[in-house]
Amino acid sequence: MHILFKLFKFCFYLLILSVVFGLPALLWLMVEETPQVSKTDPLAVEDVERAKRLLRDLDPRQLKDGEARRLTLTERDASLLINQTLSRWPGATQIKMLTRFTPNHAQIKATLPLPDNPIGRYLNARVELMPGESGPLLTEVQIGRLSIPGSLCHWLIELASGYLKNRLTYQELQQVWATLSDIQIDSGAAAVTIRYDQDLARRLEAQGRDWVLPKTDRIRLGVYNDVLVAATRTLPRDSSLIYLLNPLFTRAAERTALGADPVEENRAVLVALALYLSGKNPTRILGERYDAPTPIHPTLAGRGDLAQHFAISAALAGVTDSHIANVIGVFKEVQDSQGGSGFSFADLTADRAGVRFAEQATASAHSARSVQQRVTALDVEAAIIPSITALPEGLQDPEFRRRFERRDSAAYNVIKDEIERRLDRCDFYRPTS
Repeated sequence: MHILFKLFKFCFYLLILSVVFGLPALLWLMVEETPQVSKTDPLAVEDVERAKRLLRDLDPRQLKDGEARRLTLTERDASLLINQTLSRWPGATQIKMLTRFTPNHAQIKATLPLPDNPIGRYLNARVELMPGESGPLLTEVQIGRLSIPGSLCHWLIELASGYLKNRLTYQELQQVWATLSDIQIDSGAAAVTIRYDQDLARRLEAQGRDWVLPKTDRIRLGVYNDVLVAATRTLPRDSSLIYLLNPLFTRAAERTALGADPVEENRAVLVALALYLSGKNPTRILGERYDAPTPIHPTLAGRGDLAQHFAISAALAGVTDSHIANVIGVFKEVQDSQGGSGFSFADLTADRAGVRFAEQATASAHSARSVQQRVTALDVEAAIIPSITALPEGLQDPEFRRRFERRDSAAYNVIKDEIERRLDRCDFYRPTS
């Protein structure tokens, strides 16, 4: 993120200069009609597997203070990481970025679509960097058709650094850089040694919680955690998931009637429910002391695993997007086909039901209010999850390959299409004319 900050800070200063000094030619050179990065590769199942391995290697529970680990990132890893991080920044979701590695250099391309204007449709930027002692060094910068002299780049960066040096976030970014050593950039990949700093990691964890879950979101989650605490005290162990959805969305409707944002309330419901069904400690997640709901065994179609798949996919779709939720659902089934319980199209049905439920619950304020009212009166599971009869389950990898070859084969798509047809017949997901 340090690199991204410098890049867009740099663009901002140039735009200010062009306006202040009356240099419309600069704007004409900087803005273009075609995007430099027109699309980015979507997250794939293989990316989730790789991210899991990387996180496992850097798991602080497995590291001692001062211990070093070697990390290698491919161009795809870096591009996905940057674009997924940008998707969490308000106003930055439209920026598309692409990373390329060449010997001792990293190149980052970025494109920002612009509002309608007479000059051009896109702001394109390209920077080349190499590792330095105190941070990445800019070796080349181009914004649109404008090449920026290295001396001006360094002056602007020094100006920004002088302004930011007393800010805690900037100081911690410098501390993060200090934990990196032996940076080697080659064609297609970059490798770096990371030294684990326990105190820094704890501070970043607290800040990361505030970034991922701002205080207003934690307050909402606390409200729905309290609803779960009350509901699970009275429900039988194997209750249907709809008997947790009922009180959660009833409370969401009450808060919406008092002026709360219905989309944000519904997102909080989905996340609180997923955290509960995942067995997560609310105190650890929210950073404050909360009572834990009573462990019961909510089900869909009589199965606890389907309730988990539904709730977790709904939460993922609610806070990220449907594509990511779908990919993670398939990833889980691929894992299960490699020595676990086996690939299950029934589980995928619950995943897709959760995604489609979340799409309606967070699509708009009107849709969110409608879902609140409908779920409050929900008393039939078939409204949110279809029959799983005759859907293949328990397929280990050899059997899966024998029957379907791969996940984009015609045979595989026949089952996927059948799942969507069944979902279309559920009251909640029935297409409207």
